[in-house]
This record gives sequence, structure tokens and C-alpha cells, in this order.
Amino acid sequence: MGTVRRIIDEGFGPWTLSEDGTCLVRRDDQPLDEWPRQSGCWPRDERIPVRPEKPFRVAVVGESVARGFLLDPVVTLPDLCRAAFREAGLDDRLELVDFTVNGLSAAGAAKLCRAATELRCSMIVLYVGNNFPRSTPWLDDPETRQDAARTFAGRGYEDYLAARREAMAAFARDFCHEVGETCRAAGVPLVVVVPATNQLDWHAPWVVPTWLPEDRLAEWTATRRQLDEPADGTVVQDPARHMALAERMTTLDGGTTARPMEIVGRSLVLLGHETEGLGLLSRAVSVGADPANYERRCPTEVAEQLRLLGRAPGCRIVDVPARARERYGVAAWGKEIFLDYCHHTLDSLRDVAADIAAEVYTGLGLTPAPGWPERLARTVSPPAREMASAYLLSALHNQHWGQSADTVEHWLRCAVETDPTCVEDLATYFAMSLPEAQFWLLGNALAARSERMYWFLKNFSHLPVLDAGFAERALRVLPEDGRQRLAKELDTLWRELRVERRGEINLLDTFWRERDSGPRPFTVVAGESSPVSRYGFIASGEHPLHLDIVLVAGPGLPRGRFDMWLNGHHCRSGQVTSEWQHERVVLPSAMLRAGANELTYAWTTAARDADVATAAVSTLGTGPENLHLVRLARMRLTP
Repeated sequence: MGTVRRIIDEGFGPWTLSEDGTCLVRRDDQPLDEWPRQSGCWPRDERIPVRPEKPFRVAVVGESVARGFLLDPVVTLPDLCRAAFREAGLDDRLELVDFTVNGLSAAGAAKLCRAATELRCSMIVLYVGNNFPRSTPWLDDPETRQDAARTFAGRGYEDYLAARREAMAAFARDFCHEVGETCRAAGVPLVVVVPATNQLDWHAPWVVPTWLPEDRLAEWTATRRQLDEPADGTVVQDPARHMALAERMTTLDGGTTARPMEIVGRSLVLLGHETEGLGLLSRAVSVGADPANYERRCPTEVAEQLRLLGRAPGCRIVDVPARARERYGVAAWGKEIFLDYCHHTLDSLRDVAADIAAEVYTGLGLTPAPGWPERLARTVSPPAREMASAYLLSALHNQHWGQSADTVEHWLRCAVETDPTCVEDLATYFAMSLPEAQFWLLGNALAARSERMYWFLKNFSHLPVLDAGFAERALRVLPEDGRQRLAKELDTLWRELRVERRGEINLLDTFWRERDSGPRPFTVVAGESSPVSRYGFIASGEHPLHLDIVLVAGPGLPRGRFDMWLNGHHCRSGQVTSEWQHERVVLPSAMLRAGANELTYAWTTAARDADVATAAVSTLGTGPENLHLVRLARMRLTP
């Protein structure tokens, strides 16, 4: 009979077992495998004793929400829980093991729960769910692909989506069963924390329903144009008009794309129909793109499985959405408690920590000192500069995920109101994100200007190139002295980088490029405004540039037109076909700016050949919504 080897014997994340077996010690060579590979993702604990040093040991296993992403390392949820233990007068009886890590997969979470039982924890707090869509093994074997293809071909995209949601629910169910069995076998009670999501501000990417018949797709696309949203997706002015147009789109696509549903839901909230609107927004969380491109937030089917686990014998539950509604009302779905799509503000994270601590005390039969929640609310007060940096990172993160100007500017405004000197961090961001110097290759001197900004850019930036849109928003929000200072910094940076002197520079795609890779072919699914994609680059504006584009239409799509604008001015129309096309475009100096420039492409949409889409599902394992509209093999600027 074989012996099961312990997780802690093998080592995991940044830790390995010491030679004498008494503690886990931090190591520099982190394993790749299923663990997040970015440095800075894990807690900074240098040593974790194998045997508890206090009567009760509690492990917090969680993903970036539990890590306190955007506030980390100044504030983390485990640190707030430790503060709660102190304020309750229980820190002499309770110790906490921090197993929170950005980008944690479901498999990694199950493994960490096993490690927590091996470390003789008295209780485990489990705070996961936002990363589950990326973990779901959807269409990963030939039999599943064939079944999905038959569903798509026979009953349509809506039933295909339903099958995918059931696959996600089954995945979450299996995970919950595995963790539950691990804890039951070890006799360790579990506190399940159900994540909440920002539904009032978060904008899902546009998904073009090319699976619709040609006439319905044409009407859907025409209605989309009538919405007349700005390029960044902000819903402005007349909510009734937006709602009517989005409802028409939802009727046309059968409620199979998320963005129109979100617009209807937000419009209903703005018009005072909060219950109906928030219900529609909750439904929209579980609709949309292929899991490979799914937004990182906890869908309804995952949340329900976590609630079932939390209500099981031996378990307790902290239902963050429900408790947030009790505290904040309709604000529980917006910027008052969220920094981005799911990561919490400091006040909200304190509330979550207090709720977790209360369940820990009750579950372990401990009696806290009276008034500890009120004291916790006053305990953690980071310096203004650190909080300003957190708000600035929030603005950047929302910008990089294509969120609205209103959301980005809100956090920029919070940053400068909290500490005006954060303009220095803004200058650091632009200096580190120039396309001619990939930021992860820069030296220690630049990183020393702002360590948090450096690690954010290195690990989490989805747009590692100077972004003209973000610069414009920053200059619009900053007070006069900060605006002048940043404008001067930007002018210096732009004058130092001349494309004509560099020979050539590759444009970086805003959403679909791997973070830490060099230039390579990429695909365009749908940009921020339906089939529109934007790209930024730097030039002196003194000489014309040549732009080479090599592109082909996506599988099963007919010939169509594309239009290109440079800095808002139309400069080219071309054709994209089923054959590779090479376009060489001259960008005249009269249309170029000294500094940041922007290219915008609009791609013609058309109904896709249904047989091609079905074949892709059955053979390639890609859903019809993930078959790119256009494939770009090359975008290159030369003098």
C-alpha cells in the first residue's frame, strides 16, 4: 500500500521544507507548474512553522481579492484579519497562515487547502471563485467537443452557452467536493467566502454574434452603431434611449452577448428600477465570451456552488454580495466598494475581514473583546502617498482592461486628491512603459522610483506601451501644477524617442498579447467598441511613416472592408479576405503628432459559415465566439 506524500514535503509556491522538517522557508527559485510565476504575487512570509505556535492556527487560502490586489503589500486581507485578532484580544490564541496569491487556479487552491491541513490548521478560510472561468476545462477532449458541436449545430448558440455554464457549474461542484472532503477527512472546519463583483462599472468586451443569420446580424450591427458610445465604452446621457437600443440588440441575439444586457441593466438602475436592473446585471456576469477570454469575476453558477459548500455541515459562510447589500444598498455593485471589477477598496476589505474574523471566532468557540469591529475600522490607516498609489494603480488597471473614461478618471481624481505628489508615479509609469524599452528589462534605478508601480507593470500590465488615452485622462484630471509637471515629463519622453531613429517599432495589441513575450502574430476578436481595435505608438511627427499590415479574415467569414483612422482622421480603406493581404500605408507627417499617436481600425462584420464554426468547435476546441474576426500576422512601422 503506497504512502501519500505530503504537499509540504514537496514544497510549493515560494516555500520549501527545511532540512530538519520544522518549517517552510522561502526560496528564490519558484517552481513554474500550475503556480503563478510572477514574483511579487505571494505573501512575503519568510518562514512558516510546521507545528502551530498558538492554540489555534487559521489558514486563508485565496486569490487576488483575498490578497488585496492594488492595495497589496501596504494592505492585505490576511493582515487585516491579524489586526482583527489583535483588536479582539485573541492574538495570543490565534495565528494566521497566509496562502493568498494572485492568479490562483482552482487546482492550486485545492492543493493549498491540503497543505493547510498538513500544517495542523484549526480552520481554513477559502476565498476563491473569480479565476474559475479560466480554470474550467471546457472542450478539452474530443468527446466533449463533439457533443458541444452537435449542440451548437442542432439547437443554436443559446443552448451551447447553457451547456458551457453547466460545465462551469460541474467544475465548481467538483472543486467544492474535493475541498470539502479534504477538510472533513482532516476534521478541519471551513469558512467559505463568496466573492462579489462590480456590476455597475465593469464593461464586458463586445462580442460580435457572427453565428446569427445575416439579416439579424446586420440589424444587430446597425443598432450597435446607433448606441453612439465613445470609443472607451462609456454609457452617457439618455439612459432610456440606450436601454431601448440595447434591448433591441438583446432581442436580436437572444441574450447571448453580455454587453447589451449590461447597458440595459445599468440604464434601469439609472432610471430608478434598481431590483430589475441589478438582476439583469447579475445574469450578464454568466453570459459572454469564450472562457479563454472570460472576464475575471465570479459567475452566478460558481457562486451558487460555493454557497452550497458554505452551508454544508462543518462549514460556515461569508456571503460578501449579501452582506455588502445590507451595508451599502445599491452602492454594493459599484465604485464605493470596488477598485476595479472585483478587488475591494480599503473600507470594504476591512468589512470583509471583520466578517471573516467573526465567523472564525464563532466556529472556534472563542469570545472576542467587546467593540473590536469598531477598533478595527480605525486601526489600519496607510500613509496618504501609499493610498494615492493604490488609486493610481486602480486607474491603470481599469484603463488596461478597457474600462470607461468615467471609471479611470474617478480613480485618477482620488489619487491626486489623496496625495498630489503621485504625479511622480505617473511619470514613472510612462517612463517604464515606453515601447522601445520593455519595462521588465529595466534596471533597479528606475524600479526604485516606485517599487509598487514597477511590480504592477511587470506582472499585471495588459498594455505595456505608453497609452495616449491614459495620458489625456491624467492631464484632464490633474490640478494645474501637476498637469504642467506631467506634461513636461511626457514632452521629454516623447522627444527622446523618435521612431525614425529606431529603424522600426512593432505596435502592441491592447488586449490579446501575452504580457511577457516578444512581438508575434495576434488576433482581433472584438475591440472596445464592437469590431473596433485601437493601437498606440510614439513618433516625432516630423517625417512620414510607413505602416505594413498583413491580415486575413477569420475562419468562415466572407470578404469585408476595413477602415483605418490616424488620430481620429480617416486615412485608409482596404479589403480583408480569406486570403492573406499585404497593405502598405503611408502615414503622412501632417496627420502625425509629436509624441503619442493612435491608430483605429473598424472591421466589417458578417455572418459566419455555420459549418465552419461547428467544425471549429468539434476539432479545435474553440467556441464560435472565439473565432477571430481578423488575424493580423504583422503590424510594423518603419521610417
